[in-house]
Amino acid sequence: MTRASEEPPTRLLVPTAAGVQPLATGLVYAHEHLWLDLATPEDPQGKLDRLDLVAEELSELRRLGVAALIEQTCRGMGRDVGRLRQLQLATGVQIIPSTGFYHHRFHPPELARLSVEAIATLLEEELQTGLDGTGVSPLVLGEIGGSGTLLHPDEEKVLRAVARVARRWPVVVTTHAHLGQGGLRQLQILREEGLTPERVLVGHLDLAPSLEEVLAVARQGAYVGFDTIGKERYAPDERRLTWIVALCKAGLEERLLLSCDISRNSYLRRLGGQGYAYLVRDFLPRLEAAGLPAAVISRLVEENPRRFLAAAWQRGEVCA
Repeated sequence: MTRASEEPPTRLLVPTAAGVQPLATGLVYAHEHLWLDLATPEDPQGKLDRLDLVAEELSELRRLGVAALIEQTCRGMGRDVGRLRQLQLATGVQIIPSTGFYHHRFHPPELARLSVEAIATLLEEELQTGLDGTGVSPLVLGEIGGSGTLLHPDEEKVLRAVARVARRWPVVVTTHAHLGQGGLRQLQILREEGLTPERVLVGHLDLAPSLEEVLAVARQGAYVGFDTIGKERYAPDERRLTWIVALCKAGLEERLLLSCDISRNSYLRRLGGQGYAYLVRDFLPRLEAAGLPAAVISRLVEENPRRFLAAAWQRGEVCA
């Protein structure tokens, strides 16, 4: 088994859906989905499967200067790395796939019977053999799900397993704080297991109950995901703008990562949604209009995600 080195490589090589490649220059989206199936009887439309329209939008992203995105569809969410490879080859956008377990409702039944170490072993098998028969080993363990302020016991088991894997392998960890709730507890569990916060991205904190909770996560050194940008049915973008400016004024701009979390067909532009390009086309200009210098905006969407991904190599534990 490999271990993480103490320093990130001078040239950042990342495992993409089309193989290991140097991370290209440009913007990096921190939390997206390109192919997903979370459909249930209550929500039969909970899927993203219009590969043609996704490819069209990714091509637009490439023209807008987007180099890569972290694709956070994991086990139980309909992940298909083969299709991600098709999208990357067709559009030129690097796609960084993930593994892990989403929140409890989408856990496989057998997970309830597994110990923390058994869950860790499952994830390490994918790190050793690759995802979905492709041979692609993930750099990202995510999006590791939580159901909200009170985590299900199985969600806590997964978080502890993920932290143990991350201490042994060069990976980073991303979480799903459901509707922005429970992020502090997720970070606490990961830290209890010895994972350094610089290797953690707590997701959906633009939906958090208060700015103070977001500040509390960022001040510990973890990354905070403002990654549902444009989803104004959950929170207004005006609040997102205000909170981003506040985080920057607090000296925490290096902890921020941005994305849109496109997660169903109805979010695609041709089907009436905001589309993936909303972040670059609409939201970043609003940040500039709110007074953020261009250099700071570049840090949020270029430097910060690179630093986060490079953190995979910052610390490791030798496996027995």
